[in-house]
Amino acid sequence: MREKFSQLFTFLYKSDNIDYEMEVLIMLLQFKFKNHKCFYDETFLDLMATQEKRHIESAINVNGNNILPIIAIHGANASGKSSVLEALDFMFEFIKFSNRIDINSDLPTNPFLFSKKSIKENSEYEVSICLGNNEYRYGFSLNKNRIDEEWLYTKKFALNTKATQKIIFERANNKVSFGKAYSKYEKTWNLFGNDVNLNVSKLLVLSNVAIKEESGILRDLYDYICKFDFRIESEFRKASIDILSQNDSVYNKFQKIINEFDPCLLGIRIDVIDTDEGKKYNISGVHQNIDDSSIQTLIPLHRESNGTIRIFNIMPAILKNLEMGGLLCIDEIDVKLHPLLFKKIVQMYMDKTINKNNAQLIYTAHSTFLFNSNDLRRDQLYLVDKDEFGKSKLYSLSEFRNLRADSDYEKKYLSGQFGAIPYEK
Repeated sequence: MREKFSQLFTFLYKSDNIDYEMEVLIMLLQFKFKNHKCFYDETFLDLMATQEKRHIESAINVNGNNILPIIAIHGANASGKSSVLEALDFMFEFIKFSNRIDINSDLPTNPFLFSKKSIKENSEYEVSICLGNNEYRYGFSLNKNRIDEEWLYTKKFALNTKATQKIIFERANNKVSFGKAYSKYEKTWNLFGNDVNLNVSKLLVLSNVAIKEESGILRDLYDYICKFDFRIESEFRKASIDILSQNDSVYNKFQKIINEFDPCLLGIRIDVIDTDEGKKYNISGVHQNIDDSSIQTLIPLHRESNGTIRIFNIMPAILKNLEMGGLLCIDEIDVKLHPLLFKKIVQMYMDKTINKNNAQLIYTAHSTFLFNSNDLRRDQLYLVDKDEFGKSKLYSLSEFRNLRADSDYEKKYLSGQFGAIPYEK
């Protein structure tokens, strides 16, 4: 999917152009989408805590509302776990790159393909985001030819209040109307809309207005979205090098964790080599020489264990997320990780003394080591099940009303009581 975007846009987004310091709390509350890959029906991922009391101390309380710092998604192979994260990634990538799109190209949609009807229908994406004391609900509906609808609403974010929802803007095809208090955004959008030489049917209002504004709600939402990080295994190494070479705090924390994982591994060394083709990096594990304690032996990273390589690929992004705040999604987080290290990662997000900047993590996993009430709440454990027609469904354990909080979730899941396991022949 990222290859599609690299073909569509002439300029690449560079994360170092974004100011990662947030002055106000900003977190993802909900994500809703439909007609994306194997998810044809409306699908809902909720990061708002239910009334369950277990592990409530780990939730982030904002005006009486509790927001979850972590969501785990489980399910069989090919059930659609990764597609949930990819749908969110698609939405945020499209927002980031909308202002640089090639207007002559089809929009990179991913509709449900097992129906002639769904291929022709729009796909829809919506997020609710807490920013300070307000909730912002933003979304759009599109097909390969155009953006049909786009909307942004706001209301006070407080428990048990009947806050009135206000319109920031609404869009139907290319007609955009702004709320009375947001006339400055209308003026900015009209710079695009009144250009007879510019086709705005494939441009998002949010993206194109935000980059013209130094500050304000649209800019804050856009910057948060640009801060979002989605990782699959093949993408990690370059990102890890960038993080470790640019952030001393993360680098020091990473060295400590990797030494705890393997006491024989003193750390990871990154050497920068200038070549005619640009900078290249040599990455090595630092080990103690058993013959002479004053000598350190360097082992190329590719000769280290698969577990060490996996930690190098995954931990810098996690440590940066915990330090900076924001949202991180990791597909198959448990691959090649010891269960106790997997547990340590989850505990860091659940521990407010470590997760001081309200970072959020959404991950997929096959391991059921943490599929229990001792580590996670029912509303943090999501399952994906796919039917015989190729349609996937996402649901959480909190939907099982008769499920006791002290039940053995793992045993019930593996025995098929919750669904979302491989079909038995």
